[in-house]
Amino acid sequence: MTIFLIYLVVGIISNFIGPLAKHLSIEDKYSLKENKNKSWFYSYSFIILMRCFMTIFYPVFYFSYYILKRKPQEPGSFEDKLNTSLVKRLRNIGEYNNTAPTEKTSDDQVIEIYELVCSSFRKASGERNEHIPPDNLNTIAMKFFKVYEEFGEDFMQEHLEYELKKYATEGLRPEYKKGISLF
Repeated sequence: MTIFLIYLVVGIISNFIGPLAKHLSIEDKYSLKENKNKSWFYSYSFIILMRCFMTIFYPVFYFSYYILKRKPQEPGSFEDKLNTSLVKRLRNIGEYNNTAPTEKTSDDQVIEIYELVCSSFRKASGERNEHIPPDNLNTIAMKFFKVYEEFGEDFMQEHLEYELKKYATEGLRPEYKKGISLF
């Protein structure tokens, strides 16, 4: 019984001192950031559960940290990983076709333009009671990357409005009906 109590005391202390404490504090901050619009119970229950779990299983962490030399990774959201993959894939397609997006456009701008174009055309297709396949939306987005890099953001916005009006009255352009798969 005393060995178990010593084990728990060492586990509790390791929650607040050392590399485990540092990793848990990073996880706590990330968890609070991700759950900032949730109730306090929801936000803190995961943190408390994680701390209790690590109080019991701290030897596994230290074995991995010191013996296997594995450092804990920074937490990242699924959306960040997805956006990184999307930008990488769009740039590869652009490079293969010798077109935009190039390095002239930042990663954040690529995501912003892609979301703007795709959501705008999805909304317009909903108003026409149609469905534009994702591969066609990718083609449309690639065209707008080129417009953005050649003529700038203001012209791209004007051109987007023009294309949406044209789509609303005449339907999708034939060159937009070609699909580009991201996978």
